[in-house]
Amino acid sequence: MKQYKLYIFDFDGTLVDSYPTMCDIFGSAFKTIGQSCTPDEVTQYMRGSLIACIGSRGLNSSQTNLFIGAIMAGLANKEFNKKTKVYYDTIDVLSRLVGRGAKNAIVSNNSVPHIVEILNNNNMTDLFDGIVGSDTCKNPKPAADPVLMVMDMFKGIDAKDVCYVGDSVNDYECALNAGVDGYLLDRNGEYALINAPKIATLWDLLTL
Repeated sequence: MKQYKLYIFDFDGTLVDSYPTMCDIFGSAFKTIGQSCTPDEVTQYMRGSLIACIGSRGLNSSQTNLFIGAIMAGLANKEFNKKTKVYYDTIDVLSRLVGRGAKNAIVSNNSVPHIVEILNNNNMTDLFDGIVGSDTCKNPKPAADPVLMVMDMFKGIDAKDVCYVGDSVNDYECALNAGVDGYLLDRNGEYALINAPKIATLWDLLTL
């Protein structure tokens, strides 16, 4: 695989297994408005934006305010966050990329404070040179804006030397929209029918 100067990663489902945490967060948030969600819906909401989640439920303004408040409270809940675990390949691959002289960054629909807390919990802050989250970029994935915002942090790096790695089609489309190479991380073989460059583990990024 080609070596890049800047590797941009999605966060949830790509670098960390935050599904148990997100089940707690979404479950608690929907409970505040008298609703519930299934495990499959949690996966869907994790891979999309909060705006898309709210739209799919047709929440009114009052429900939306309560729901967003509960989501923010959940993201700040340290007991919830302890359930988020780093994937087995994450730290090794990120460290090796840094050793090669590459830059690492995160583009996520999650909030920056939440991401930073998880990174701090796992001694990973030194492995990243930039983070863009839902609270720092108006237009979420699959819009190009979050990736372009990261690229703006590294003005000397050309688009041909940048890739974006994520576990959802939204991530791949975001990469395409931003004009950079995209790789769909397919840990469980769920994207066999999707026409996109795929990797099975983050270790594949190290293979020439």
